[in-house]
Amino acid sequence: MSHVIAVNAEDKILDVAAQCFSRRLYQALFNQDSVGNSFLLSRNAVKLDDKLIKMFNSQTFQQGVNFDEAFKFRLLPQISHNQSLIIEPADSHQVIYPQWSNTNIPRKDSKFVGRRQEIHQVIKELLESDKRCIALHGMGGIGKTALAYAIAQWLHERNRYKDGVWFISLRDTDSVGTLIIKVTQSLELRSFALEKELKNSRLFLILDDLDKLIEKESNELIKLLNSLLEQCPNLRLLLTCRDSLVRDIDCRQEEVYSMGASETREIFKKYAPSQAQWGDNDDLVEDFNLLVKFLDGYPLPIKLAASYMAETQCTLKMLCEDLDIEPLSVLDSCSPEERKERSLRITLERSFEMLSVEGQDIFPLLAFFPSGLSRDLAMAIRGRSGNKALMELLKFSMAEKSHSASDWRVTLPEPARTYAESKLQKGRGIDYVAPQVLDFYNGNFCDTVLKLFGNGDEKRGQELLLQENSNLILFLEWGYEHEMSSDKICCSARITASLSPYWRWIEANQDPLVRLDLALAAAQTNQDRMGEDLVRNASAAFSSREEFKDVQSLGRESDELKSFEFETITVNRRGEIIERETKLAQYFNEDLGKGITLEMVVIPGGTFIMGSPEGEGHNFEKPQHKVKVQPFFMGKYPITQVQWKAVAALPQINRELSRDPSRFKGANRPVELVSWYDAVEFCSRLTAHAKRQYRLPSEAEWEYASRAGTTTPFHFGETITSELANYNTTQTYRVEVKGTYRKETTVVGYFKVANTFGLYDMHGQVWEWCLDDWHDNYEGALTDGTAWLYDNNNLYQKQGSAVLRGGSWINDPKYCRSASRSFDDWAERDNFCYDIGFRVVCGVGRILQ
Repeated sequence: MSHVIAVNAEDKILDVAAQCFSRRLYQALFNQDSVGNSFLLSRNAVKLDDKLIKMFNSQTFQQGVNFDEAFKFRLLPQISHNQSLIIEPADSHQVIYPQWSNTNIPRKDSKFVGRRQEIHQVIKELLESDKRCIALHGMGGIGKTALAYAIAQWLHERNRYKDGVWFISLRDTDSVGTLIIKVTQSLELRSFALEKELKNSRLFLILDDLDKLIEKESNELIKLLNSLLEQCPNLRLLLTCRDSLVRDIDCRQEEVYSMGASETREIFKKYAPSQAQWGDNDDLVEDFNLLVKFLDGYPLPIKLAASYMAETQCTLKMLCEDLDIEPLSVLDSCSPEERKERSLRITLERSFEMLSVEGQDIFPLLAFFPSGLSRDLAMAIRGRSGNKALMELLKFSMAEKSHSASDWRVTLPEPARTYAESKLQKGRGIDYVAPQVLDFYNGNFCDTVLKLFGNGDEKRGQELLLQENSNLILFLEWGYEHEMSSDKICCSARITASLSPYWRWIEANQDPLVRLDLALAAAQTNQDRMGEDLVRNASAAFSSREEFKDVQSLGRESDELKSFEFETITVNRRGEIIERETKLAQYFNEDLGKGITLEMVVIPGGTFIMGSPEGEGHNFEKPQHKVKVQPFFMGKYPITQVQWKAVAALPQINRELSRDPSRFKGANRPVELVSWYDAVEFCSRLTAHAKRQYRLPSEAEWEYASRAGTTTPFHFGETITSELANYNTTQTYRVEVKGTYRKETTVVGYFKVANTFGLYDMHGQVWEWCLDDWHDNYEGALTDGTAWLYDNNNLYQKQGSAVLRGGSWINDPKYCRSASRSFDDWAERDNFCYDIGFRVVCGVGRILQ
């Protein structure tokens, strides 16, 4: 009830009082009593409740609850409450839960008990102190992750953070770059610059299991955490790790200890069978106390012992005998570490002994799957018995279902890893299972990933790669060294080649070319000719791009980006404006010297349908096909004459450039009368000057950038007008007015309207050179957004036609469409005309050394 609040009550008393109050309140409300009368009846019920009367009162130190407890239930606000509850008919089978969104944590775990004091302490610290980072540390398996989940659920239920509560699992993550990737993917951020993206966000971020990162990249981790805390004032961090994280970071340390005896009893009862099965011997209480002492508050052995009892249907006394529990005097003489080691070892051993043959076979193999073993992969390597074995491991608490994975998978509890490795039989190590695993990755897994990315479902594709990455690397590295295929199919090579375009989500800071070199050697060893071709093609695609950059550098690069505001317009077929919006885009300025700059706009990656549909355009614009384009930067405008002069004055690379070739003079008009070779030379000089790889756009990149998410002939909509673009207005495209024909170029950005990406003059003005060789249609066209070239990739030796896009001031509107392409000899590479110019692109994530 929104009218009722309970305050300042002791936990145990409040629980009983609130249950009593709510039972009586709803009974009265459903009997059509007014809210006010129902409230008074419920408060009186609290004063008379039998359970509360018998409870110890911390105020009086006697039995009998303080009657003031009833008066802690106040009616808010203090106004008249003489209306009854309105009850509307509803489907009795329909259960409506409160909305659970803006988070990736699951709802409350019904089996989580205890840790009330720790939860209260951490939340109090978060809400009342100026500390914005808390680190939970303690031995492996002590319950840090479960405690972090419980804290997160408490905070999210109460909507403490408007931008959400997020859990990032970092088990076996050894790279800060991967941490950044995981945060970016989970929160769906636009860039890897976490400080910039989260600067104004009020959110709670849990970074769970930092042990590998502390071991491998401690300095980088500390640097990132301090930067986030310094630049994101509304961010709260909760970290979990085994060792105290105190060096050079301003965070509150909270050690997670063993659970108390009462909490141990609570957990055991949650997992154990009903107490009717425990037995009725006189020593039952003594046996339970002995068991509690033996388990020593260690969560995993507690669950193992209780699950063992449930699955074997033994009594409590039989359980104590099976666990070889020593007398209390002996247990008391052992150190806590010795008790924990013994309880873990024995409970694991007894549970393992009860597993089926299939369960005993698959349990040790979990040590080879740090990212967890999915249902599909278990089925691939062990058939139906594999899935049956996983379910058996869950029943015995020897494996845990992953809460953070998007698919169904189980993980090995970290304290059980050493024991699992000890159970590996001779001849049944990684060599035994790796060929089957690689076969699965080469078939089912790669097909699924490529289909997700191909269908534009990038989030799920990235998610799948991120949650499988540790497994993938482990088995691929085995394959590069040891794979020997009798049928000349090298799975490790083919997997590497297939997934190389998405390697950032597997190894954030590893250049794919390094893995591709290893893959090529493996393919050659296995005489896999097709594998070699796949790897070489993938290597060529990467080699033609700029030098690799790690995620941290990408974040810093993104952090240097500026934003600009622009207007977009949508028109109907009559050319009438039907929508006008103000948008933001990011860009950077390339300094060309003497105060001259080149504005390069961020073009986000994505998938689009390239080409014109039936009823639009020419046959050489067909067939339509889906293309995946990587992120890149593109010139905000066509290259201007002042920019051309600045770059033409730079040292020659391959050919001379005229300093002032244009017919229509003007510093900020587009340069024209330049050939394709001239444009390539411009890019080469600019690359040498900027130490950044500049080039002409591929035809796919140009159309993707022009469309900017639209599917209409023009990014403006169904047509264009002379108020939006510079073209030959003596002809119309739909039923728009003819408007003004300018018969020459204008200054760039003259019309002050852009497309959704923030690009100007994409329709008309000047034709723009693209990198590709001319093809008569799109049959067999590439689908990865790269330039479609014939065999000779030496640009200065290219002959024949290239591609021109966008139309010009002299062309009819039909030639200015997003899908329009030049044809015949108009696009000969050595052709130059007063309506041909170009704009440049720059790759994202690569820079020349």
